[in-house]
Amino acid sequence: MRILNKWSSLGLVLMLFAGSASQAAPKGYELLFANARNIAALSDADRQAIYGQLGLKVGPDGKTLVFADPGCPPLQPDGGDIQINTEDLNGDQRPEVFVSLGSTCMFGSAGMGVYLLTRDDTGHWKSHNLGTGMYVVQETHHQGYADVMIGGPGFCQPVLRWNGSTYVFDRNVAEQPGSCDGR
Repeated sequence: MRILNKWSSLGLVLMLFAGSASQAAPKGYELLFANARNIAALSDADRQAIYGQLGLKVGPDGKTLVFADPGCPPLQPDGGDIQINTEDLNGDQRPEVFVSLGSTCMFGSAGMGVYLLTRDDTGHWKSHNLGTGMYVVQETHHQGYADVMIGGPGFCQPVLRWNGSTYVFDRNVAEQPGSCDGR
C-alpha cells in the first residue's frame, strides 16, 4: 500500500507539472490575439484560422511570434507590435479582421504591415495583404465594401477599393496640395 501511495503521489506531481507547463507556453493564435480589441464575435476556431493565414510561428522563447524570415526580430505581443481590430466593411453583421504587424525589418520605414482577413460564404478566412502603413476605413464604398486608405510616410496616400474578391488600388489622396502630382 505504501508503494502504491508513492507512485500515486509521483503521478499527481507529474500531472500537475504537465498542466502548468502547457499554461506557460501559449499557442500562436493566443499570442496573436492577446491584446486584440472588438473580437468577441470571433470563436477560437476563427482565431486559429486567422493565425494560420498569416504565416507566423511561435518564437523560441514561447512568448513572441516570428516571421518566416529568420533575420527579423520577433514580434512582441505585449510590446505593441501586433494590433488587431474588427470592422464590418460590407454591412453583413459579420466582422472582417485587420491585423497590423509592426516591424521595420519586414515593412521598411512605414514600420507596419496591414493584413485584412475576410470570411467567404463557406466560412473560410482569406488573407489580403493591403501594404505597409496604417489603415483608415473610408466613407466611400465599392461593390458593397468600404474603401480603405493605407497611410504611411509621405503626403500622398493610396486608397484601395473592393473589386469583388480582394482590395486593389483605386486612387491617391493628397494630404497637402500637390503632394500626389504625377502619381
